[in-house]
Amino acid sequence: MGEHRVALVGAGRIGRLHAGAASKVERLSVVAVADPALDAAEELAAAVGCDALGDWRELLGRDDVDALLLCSPSGAHAEQIRAAAEAGKHVFCEKPIASDLAAADEAVEAATSAGVVLQIGYNRRFDRSLAALRDAVASGGVGDPVLVRITARDPEPPSRTYLSHTPGLFVDTTSHDLDLVRYLTGREIVEVSATAASLVSADARELGHADTAVTTVVLDTGALGVIDNCWCSSYGYDQRFEVHGTRSTAEVGNAARDTVRSADAAGLHSSPPPHFFVERYGPTFTAELEAFAGALDGGPTAVSGHDGRQALAAALAAAVSAKERRPVRLDPP
Repeated sequence: MGEHRVALVGAGRIGRLHAGAASKVERLSVVAVADPALDAAEELAAAVGCDALGDWRELLGRDDVDALLLCSPSGAHAEQIRAAAEAGKHVFCEKPIASDLAAADEAVEAATSAGVVLQIGYNRRFDRSLAALRDAVASGGVGDPVLVRITARDPEPPSRTYLSHTPGLFVDTTSHDLDLVRYLTGREIVEVSATAASLVSADARELGHADTAVTTVVLDTGALGVIDNCWCSSYGYDQRFEVHGTRSTAEVGNAARDTVRSADAAGLHSSPPPHFFVERYGPTFTAELEAFAGALDGGPTAVSGHDGRQALAAALAAAVSAKERRPVRLDPP
């Protein structure tokens, strides 16, 4: 095991988050930050202590860059993965892997052909409680899974600026949960049905985005999954998971900001969930980069390009289902 030199592509919120996570991984050293908003790149690079660039393509020819951490807009991911692979650079790519399946398949093929590591940033797989839930399923403790239930609600809608370039609720939010259905059960999604509406965000409604959805899936075993998402939760970041099987039910409830409970004449009181994803899943961003460093050392890739492709396929199918009001079968990968 040695030091791996990485460059960040993207200096926005998620780029800053990954810069902080990478600083906690001893085997990773951030040597450059690239962003077309050069001021943002320079600000983050100054905090990290590395070079700032305006064009990510300049990273491809640098001998001091072993891997790229793609924190760029999702529409650029597939092109950047292909270019990095051709240059012999390993890639950690924030979800989604691409904007469409053809581009995702090309990106996965480019990484495979080049023999480079491609890991996709579905960080929730690295949550300690969700990993324990998966282990309970994998060990046979719940029997055969027959029903998976996921509730995932954000405390507030994204800003209008964010909404102007988001790929939408299903790719942005539901894809995390679709990936977790596959992760928790170890099975493939073969059919998706979804219903969506704009109920809580005037900006989302004006820009043509759904902000609330219920998605159901069928797995290759015939088991069912139900996911509900909403971009409004007045009490905090609501994250609940359940796998119901032929032997038992296993679940992960909401985390709490603290464990204090009180009782008075008005009732029983406890603390709300963490405010948002950074507070709830903060340690997972470091854990996934630890896993990436392990893959660069020759270990397994924790969240493969295939995993990213399958989550995207299910999310895009959900979007089609909601628009056309019909179930959508997924083509075999």
